[in-house]
Amino acid sequence: MARRSMRLVEYGKPFQLTKEEVPTAPKGGAVVKTEYAGVCHSDVHSLDGDFRTLVPMQTVLGHEIAGTVHDIDLGADFKVGDRVAVYFHGGCGGCSRCEVGETTACLKDIKHWTGINKDGGFSDYAIIPDAKLLVRVPDTVAMDTACLLPCSGLTAYNAVCKMLPTVQDFAKHSADCAVLLVGAGGLGLWGIQFAKQLLPAGVRVISADVDNEKLAAAKEAGCDEVLLWGKDVDDDTAVAAARKACGSLGAVVAAIDFVNVPATFERIEKILATGGMHVLVGLLGVGASGSVPLMMYVLGRHQMGSVLMGSLPQLKDLVALMAQGNVKSPPISHHPLENVYDVLQDLKAGKVKGRAVVKL
Repeated sequence: MARRSMRLVEYGKPFQLTKEEVPTAPKGGAVVKTEYAGVCHSDVHSLDGDFRTLVPMQTVLGHEIAGTVHDIDLGADFKVGDRVAVYFHGGCGGCSRCEVGETTACLKDIKHWTGINKDGGFSDYAIIPDAKLLVRVPDTVAMDTACLLPCSGLTAYNAVCKMLPTVQDFAKHSADCAVLLVGAGGLGLWGIQFAKQLLPAGVRVISADVDNEKLAAAKEAGCDEVLLWGKDVDDDTAVAAARKACGSLGAVVAAIDFVNVPATFERIEKILATGGMHVLVGLLGVGASGSVPLMMYVLGRHQMGSVLMGSLPQLKDLVALMAQGNVKSPPISHHPLENVYDVLQDLKAGKVKGRAVVKL
């Protein structure tokens, strides 16, 4: 029996399809038979060489993985056949951060990142270095949805959690609060629903995007207002429209930037309320810089935070939330393994609506 894998052999070029022996579980780890692997913007960055200091040649990308346990080390709290999603951010496993599931903050700065610098889910089988990184998937959660939870779902969930204390504080003093989510792609559609689930009742959710079709999807996901930020909308007009949509406060109490390019970064700062929270998520700005007037930033008591996925305990909380059935996944399109390079090109060009997954 062999496994098919799509290996990175040159940055920016199509993958090489290889056939190899099915691996066995490493000590303390597992092998997952991949059922679905999400196609993420981070995979675009990895393919294009934006992460080349982290992503070596010959790596199998694909860090959003759900499947069944194929092989597992003795003593692990799973058995062959269990339905699982993979938390791909492994650390050293032994420091105090890793022991509580905060492996992205590993004190030894160890990065065992499945699908980034270790072989991932664009393969029939994925090697997981530590079985503790597996999360059981309840029967009520579809596996194509489950593969999205450890990255896009978790990132959006953590971003909403990041702004939650600020929004709760504003809501104590005003019945007319609004939050802004910039970007209505897969993460934005997750974010709208998590905001509706986690934020205080009555807080309005506004979505901004450059694409009317994506804004229609945002309305279907439950947002209260949409803002078209197309190329023909100048900054002053966009800011004025956003402030009007915010109601009596005339500003958003918090914003999540799922795009995060200089234009969206700077526009959010013009729309944010005094004491508001600005959460940075997107990587589309790559090496670009954003700027804010420093004195006004201080006088406006703006807060700022960034989100890189979330913790393993947060992923378990998210899976439990999804099991309740109140949150739907973004629209999902299925694609064969051999087409993953083309899907990445479509994602890069903004042609993917919702989320794309590879079905193995």
